[in-house]
Amino acid sequence: MLGSDERRLALRALTDARPLDEFAGEAGVTADDLTRLIQAYLRDKASLGPAAVTTRVRRGAEIIRDRRGIPHIQADDPEDLFFALGYAQAQDRLWQLDYLRRVAHGTLSEVFGPETLESDVLARTLGIGRIAEEVVAGLAPESRLAVGAFSEGVNAWMAALPAGLPVEFELLGYEPAPWRPVDSLAVQRRWWWYLTGRLWVLYIPELVRAAVGDGERFDAFHTPDGEVRYIVPPGSYAPEPRWPVGRPAAPGRHPVAGVQDHVGSNNWAVAATRAAGDGALLASDPHVYFSVPTEWYEAHLTGAGFDVAGLAYPATPAFLFGRNERVAWGLTNNICSLRDLYLVPVDPERPGMYRRGDAWLPMRADEEVIAVRDGSAHHLVVQRTEHGPVVDHLVPPEARPPALWPGQPRGQSVLALRWVGQEVSDETQCMLDLDRAGTVDAARRALRGWRCPTFNFGIAERGGRVRYQCAGAIPLRGRAVAGYRDAEDPRDRWQGTIPDDGLPALDDPARGWVASANNTTAPPDFPYPLAGTWTPDDRAARIEDLLEDQARHTLDTVRRIQTDTRSGRGLRAAANLVDVLGNVTDEPARSALATLRAWDGHLTTESVAAAIANVVFWRFHLRVLGERFDVAVVPLVASAGAGLTGDLLRHDPHGWFASEEARVAAVRAAFAEALDWLAGRFGADVDGWTWGRLHRLGVRHPAARTLLQHRFLDVPDRPQAGGIGTIANAGFGWSDDFKTRIGANYRLLVDLAPGGETLTVSYPGQSGQPGSPHYADQVEPYLRGDYGRVPFSRAEVEDAAESRTRLAPGETEDRPHGAPGDGAGRSSEPPE
Repeated sequence: MLGSDERRLALRALTDARPLDEFAGEAGVTADDLTRLIQAYLRDKASLGPAAVTTRVRRGAEIIRDRRGIPHIQADDPEDLFFALGYAQAQDRLWQLDYLRRVAHGTLSEVFGPETLESDVLARTLGIGRIAEEVVAGLAPESRLAVGAFSEGVNAWMAALPAGLPVEFELLGYEPAPWRPVDSLAVQRRWWWYLTGRLWVLYIPELVRAAVGDGERFDAFHTPDGEVRYIVPPGSYAPEPRWPVGRPAAPGRHPVAGVQDHVGSNNWAVAATRAAGDGALLASDPHVYFSVPTEWYEAHLTGAGFDVAGLAYPATPAFLFGRNERVAWGLTNNICSLRDLYLVPVDPERPGMYRRGDAWLPMRADEEVIAVRDGSAHHLVVQRTEHGPVVDHLVPPEARPPALWPGQPRGQSVLALRWVGQEVSDETQCMLDLDRAGTVDAARRALRGWRCPTFNFGIAERGGRVRYQCAGAIPLRGRAVAGYRDAEDPRDRWQGTIPDDGLPALDDPARGWVASANNTTAPPDFPYPLAGTWTPDDRAARIEDLLEDQARHTLDTVRRIQTDTRSGRGLRAAANLVDVLGNVTDEPARSALATLRAWDGHLTTESVAAAIANVVFWRFHLRVLGERFDVAVVPLVASAGAGLTGDLLRHDPHGWFASEEARVAAVRAAFAEALDWLAGRFGADVDGWTWGRLHRLGVRHPAARTLLQHRFLDVPDRPQAGGIGTIANAGFGWSDDFKTRIGANYRLLVDLAPGGETLTVSYPGQSGQPGSPHYADQVEPYLRGDYGRVPFSRAEVEDAAESRTRLAPGETEDRPHGAPGDGAGRSSEPPE
């Protein structure tokens, strides 16, 4: 390990704002030597410590890491098992754990400054910490044990820290507090909000309604341009209504389609009747924002009644995705509405008073003080009604009641939030039960207590069975509403939730598979109203078609499906452009159209047509929005309406444009703008306009601030295939930056036949330590569409072992964070 002077020099370099060459010259070393010194410093920080550790386990545990750094944890005692999981997560992700804890509790600004106030205000307004306290108090005995032992494991690693604190703490100049069970639940609940909150889903319809009314143009804005496929198809349930009201007016109306189609996830399970081997197959790939470290933690637990390999969200002691010896499962976000924004009448003459029927009631006011790194404090007053906290400040000014309805009675209102995640529930216990389920039926029973979020679970069993199961608490309301609800209308109040036995499900369908891709759960005649805003892209249809194209499936065929890059919307757009534009004569327009005519629809990195089609769509989308929305509103609705834009490339049955000539002129103008934009970016040669030059994947570390920090902590951009609406999802915003922001950053494939493989890939890697060989070692395999095998049997784990840590029982003496056992402690020199 480096000496103290070398560590100080490396830390000074990383915290200095100057380029490496300039700092190296002043320090009297070469740039190459300084680079090697920083790399050695980061490698030291990534130390996993000694191979044998005496700590507060009961009977002992062993952590064996395989060649990708995935920990395989073995313990006979349940407390030891979850203790070791917490220990391993802290070894790999201690700074990430603290970062996510700060996101959840709303204390990021304490270490980052004013730039993170918006995140802190959100967490404090939602009351994530308070909710987590209530959840902890309501945990079942086993989930309480798991969360408590996990917390003790995190703290045991923090007490040891053989190489000092991870580098991010050094760069930001602070130390973490001990981990508490409430922190794990707060991190989990804040992530639940990320998956279910999405307030734009509620305010965008209001902005659209204000611009175009509530008629056919409103419906057209929310209607997908591709084919709608249902997770639970017609004929697989009894359509007799069990809830008399609340249905959408027509099958194609706005509840069918969502308002943001560059996000989503995929999963499917193939029964043994459609598998080439002797067991069922499972594929699952969650789509979240790409980050470093990744927002997933892969591990394998063996002993104390568990033998499960899978994926946990950091800070949690159970797996959301995975497999055990007999069952495998994956999930997608169902996107049924688990929250509402209520218009609550207020008295402008008496601030803090709101109306309930004929009575006026005072709001409860809670003051939150957010500490800021610069020494200041941000004072936030959160007003609360019986419907929930007032959240006007979380909504853009253009979408707040006074701006939407100036001078109207509805403008004398505030927005209050009700969210299922505000209620006490114990999803940790559900996950623990799922992790050891031995049959599809046992997996179904494990999910009966699941409340939030609403997930589409795909479940496969070694015996060959498969099941789709929706799990979660879907509120029942008295009417379907796209947008805000009226606090004074009894129909808009929650009237319980869909009974567990009434949730959508599909058990062993004759077709031999189940699948979901955030698509519409069930047709409009489903017995209960599902109140969703589902993803209106082509992934579900493409998955189903590819599953049907093959009589028998293997891991290789499902791998090809999972990495498929064909864009249905892109093909439709290309065909429509060719029809509208006709025979152009000027170059490069003629060359661009010829490229679109010959395109197979795949968004490969070498494809020129992929780049042209996506840039034209973007430019036309902005023109479509500009036709009906004010300039200030266009950025707020830009993530929505892509289905309308796709349709308008073909025809305009609802009169969005003033005339057919105006529509054609807009298409031609968008095409010309796109070609000029591509030429300005990549040069005049059309052959150089490849998708891989435009569409790239890389991530910035949230703690990086200086040039050197970004150089050593970020994951550099690389060309990426896929895009919006492809199964190999790689979503980007509709802007002039086509860089991937969200997508399938983890992929799981399981063959449940005896001896069948489990394959995974996780971008960018398992470790959160920048000096670890597993920090970004899965980037290239991921981009190639490759996977790594997860060792599952004891013999496979031993054969793949790269390192091991044995935790032995015994009394320990806690050491402060800056006093590691071998003397390689935290530098006392603060960052500059």
